[in-house]
Amino acid sequence: MKLKPLNDWAVILPSSPEEVTAGGLYIPDSAKEKPAEGVVEAIGPGALEEKKHGKKKKEEKERVFIPTTVKPGDHVLYERYAGQTYTIGSEERILVRERDILGILSRGPKPAQIPAVTSSPAAAPVARAKQAVVKTATKKTLPKKSGKK
Repeated sequence: MKLKPLNDWAVILPSSPEEVTAGGLYIPDSAKEKPAEGVVEAIGPGALEEKKHGKKKKEEKERVFIPTTVKPGDHVLYERYAGQTYTIGSEERILVRERDILGILSRGPKPAQIPAVTSSPAAAPVARAKQAVVKTATKKTLPKKSGKK
């Protein structure tokens, strides 16, 4: 079953919570944080918002249509406790207003993690630089100073 949201609501498939920390520790289910990012599956066309022209209560309010800027397939970051959670089929979905979406995440490559040991002991002799032979100047090789100043 596919859900088509109305107005400025977005259907988001949340990303799975982290199972391992950067240090390599496994996180139990009870300590996992609620994810605050996911992929937009569908979004409504936009919403009508009222514009006020004056300070008086009796003045007419103009309604303006504001289209949505997020597109399906965008990887977004949203407020952690915003929206409602629904189970559609066997997967969990979150319905969030577009104004609760904080930003669109870029799809660039993930940064590489640096391993704890950067080189193996066998590679250490290869990595050592050869010492350059430095000749030092002696009195015989120094240029003579002229007496004129």
